[in-house]
Amino acid sequence: MTVVGAASVFGTRRQRLGAGLIGAAVEGVVVWRVGWAPAVPAFLFLGAVGTVASLIDLRTRRIPNALLWPSYPLGAALLALASAAGDRWGMLGRAGIAMGLVAGFYLVLALGVPGQLGMADVRLGGLLGLFVGWLGWPELAASVLAGWLLASLAVAWGRARRRSEDAQRSRPIPLGPYLCLGALVAIGVR
Repeated sequence: MTVVGAASVFGTRRQRLGAGLIGAAVEGVVVWRVGWAPAVPAFLFLGAVGTVASLIDLRTRRIPNALLWPSYPLGAALLALASAAGDRWGMLGRAGIAMGLVAGFYLVLALGVPGQLGMADVRLGGLLGLFVGWLGWPELAASVLAGWLLASLAVAWGRARRRSEDAQRSRPIPLGPYLCLGALVAIGVR
């Protein structure tokens, strides 16, 4: 699935153009920070998946399994190729551990506080952990913290805009875009 796939979620020409521009900006940041290294195809893939997942989550409050599940083996294969090209197998091992840690942490949150974190967010978090963990532990920590900080700011801003707290509770924010934006921040400041 490409960034163009995100555009199909939106009906109007203006929405499709916006989705394409967002995708192009994300991919631009990826190329700028990762460079023309062996890992660039993997991170371009992540940029496309993250953009599509974010736009779908914003529109529908769901992230389809059909997008997330295939992204794990494809992402791992792309990172394995990048690791092989640079003889950096330790990075691939760290990526696998990071994926498990982030997904496990999010799973504990999802089960411990029902209704606040969906299972798609757990799957997305694991996928982001795979890629950002490949870069390093500081990048992984920055990704998770930035994503949650951005989500917290969005919730606070939403509550400040609404007079009734009940109205805020009836419309939860989609977490996926903030998790993806946190990963993009971590990649961007790398």
